[in-house]
Amino acid sequence: MKIKNTLIVILVIGILALTACQQQSENTINVDGSSEINVEPDEAEVWAGISIVKDTAQEAQAEANEAINNMIDGLRYKGISEQDIETENLNLYEEYSWDEGTRKSIGWRASQTLKIKTNDLTKVGEIVDICVKNGANQLNNINFKLSKEKEAEYKKQALAEATINAKEKAETITESLGARLGKIKTVSESNFGYRPYMYEMTAKASGVAMDMVEEAASIMPSDVTVTANINIVYYIQ
Repeated sequence: MKIKNTLIVILVIGILALTACQQQSENTINVDGSSEINVEPDEAEVWAGISIVKDTAQEAQAEANEAINNMIDGLRYKGISEQDIETENLNLYEEYSWDEGTRKSIGWRASQTLKIKTNDLTKVGEIVDICVKNGANQLNNINFKLSKEKEAEYKKQALAEATINAKEKAETITESLGARLGKIKTVSESNFGYRPYMYEMTAKASGVAMDMVEEAASIMPSDVTVTANINIVYYIQ
């Protein structure tokens, strides 16, 4: 019995000693790294459409459909692939006005919007011109963004720079503590993203088609900002 108890005591002491050694050898430092790069967009999205009011829902929808089809045909004629044209925001509803507390129907409003994508940023003005000439009376935001391929490329670059930033922080801290940086314990991406540059049309407020065409022709795309953040836990010695 004494031998068994002695073995148990030795085992417990050994476990405690091993735990203490592990705790001493697992001193760590937790650092965050970040990066921010400004890059040129390689895609543009033009949002153009039609919004009209007619006496009946059928008339409103038919005229809106005709304008949208004319816009699509005009874009295809100029070499815009149908795959780069999407129909967005279809709406049909009865519109009312109020006169001394009395609601009065003024007709049915039909609206449709096309989202047209292009990787030739010099064609933005031409796309707007085509849409307006074929019936568009609304031009919303124009987005300058990254293609999926460019987004993946810049994600790698931004994450690499964030990793370097994290390592430099860890080295500075450990050196100031008189310690040495060891191997990596864990690493995780905490955030990555970018925000497209959105140009909000001012001419749409005037309702004059040629104003929209002239403004679109003068738009200069701006850089987009890509950011990345990473978290790394290092062993220190």
